[in-house]
Amino acid sequence: MALELYQYWAIAGFVFLFSLLFWKRTLPIVLAGSFLMTSAVAFRLPDVVFVQAVSFFFFIPFIYFAMKPYFKNKEADNELK
Repeated sequence: MALELYQYWAIAGFVFLFSLLFWKRTLPIVLAGSFLMTSAVAFRLPDVVFVQAVSFFFFIPFIYFAMKPYFKNKEADNELK
């Protein structure tokens, strides 16, 4: 039983979510979100690999700037403790 391409994207996303347990940085959550969102795109458009790659690179800055205020507040909370 072979995996489909969207399942590879999802597995990579969950690997980065798991790596977030070890590294409290911004990069794993951004990459995990980008992989998981691209997995949704790949589920809808399974044969268009170019669109999947473009969506992956589109979601990286989108998720980074969406999560930036959260990480700023988290760092400020850690400095107070």
